[in-house]
Amino acid sequence: MSKPFTTKFHEIKIGDVTIGGPLGSHTGMAVGSIFYDKHSLVSDAFAGTFDAERAEKLINRVNGLSERYGVQMAFDVIAASPEAMEKFIEFVAPRTKLPFMINASEADVHIAGLQCADKLGLLNRVIFASLNEDTEGEVLEALGRHKPACVMILANDVGNPTPEGSCEMIENMFRPMLNQIGVEAPLVDLGAMDPPSVGISMRGIEMVRERFGYPAGCAFSNCFPQWTGLRELGREWVNLSLATALVVCRAAGGDFLHYGIIEKAPMAAHVLGSAEVFYGFAAQELDGHQLPEGHALLKMFKLGEQAQ
Repeated sequence: MSKPFTTKFHEIKIGDVTIGGPLGSHTGMAVGSIFYDKHSLVSDAFAGTFDAERAEKLINRVNGLSERYGVQMAFDVIAASPEAMEKFIEFVAPRTKLPFMINASEADVHIAGLQCADKLGLLNRVIFASLNEDTEGEVLEALGRHKPACVMILANDVGNPTPEGSCEMIENMFRPMLNQIGVEAPLVDLGAMDPPSVGISMRGIEMVRERFGYPAGCAFSNCFPQWTGLRELGREWVNLSLATALVVCRAAGGDFLHYGIIEKAPMAAHVLGSAEVFYGFAAQELDGHQLPEGHALLKMFKLGEQAQ
C-alpha cells in the first residue's frame, strides 16, 4: 500500500541558496557543468590543467546572470582524479558565493573533493553528486566525516523506471544510506533516460515532492545528445527544446534544473527567470508567500534599466 502524501516540504539551505518548499516560494536552482569530460577549457583532465582565464570568465558570467535575473544558480564541478578535483574546487570556490557540486564517478575523487572542501571551510556550499546504487561504503564514511550542505541521490531505477519505482528506491535503498550519514532530506535527481522520458521524470518530481517533501529535479540535458533529428535543425532549435524541458520540469516543482554545459548559462538564466516571474507572483498573491529579496519577480522587470 502506498504511503499517504505529505504536505510538509523540506527546504535545504546551501550557502545563500535555499531549495525546496512550495512551488514559487523560492526560485529553482539552475546548474551547469564545468571541467566536464572533454570540456574545451581542460587540457589534461587527470592532471587538472585548464585555461584559467576562460574558466574565470565563465564563472563570473554565471555570478552576474544569477544576480541580474534573480534566479538561484550553481556549478557542477566534475573531475576525473583526486588531484584535478582539488585544483578545480580551489579555483572555483573563491570566485563565487554560489553552491557547487562535487561530481565524480570514482570513490577516491569524491572523497578528495569532500576533504578539500572541509579543509577550506566550504562544506556549507557543497552539493554531493550523488549517491547511487553503486556507492561504496568508504564514500558513505567520508560523507559522515565531511558532511556537505546537501546530498543528492539518483533515484532512477532502470528495472522500474516509473515514479513509483523511484519512490520505492528512495525508501528501500537510499533511506538506510541517508540514515547512516545523518541526512534527513536529500535532493532527489529523477534522471532522464531519453528525451521523451523527461515527461516521466516530471511525474517523478511531482510524486517525490508530494510523498516525501524532498526537493527534486533532474538533469534533463543529459539525454539531448540522443535527439539526433533535433541536432540536425541547428543549435538554436536544440536550445529552444532544452529551454522547454527546463520550464516544464520547473512547472512540475523541479528544484534542481541541470541545463547542461556552463556555456548555456545565459539561456538557462533568462528562461528560468521568466518562468519564476509567473510562479513567484502566484505564490505571493494566491498562497501568501513572502518572496526572498532579489527574486526574479523584481529583477526581470528591471532588465531594461540595468542595460542602460
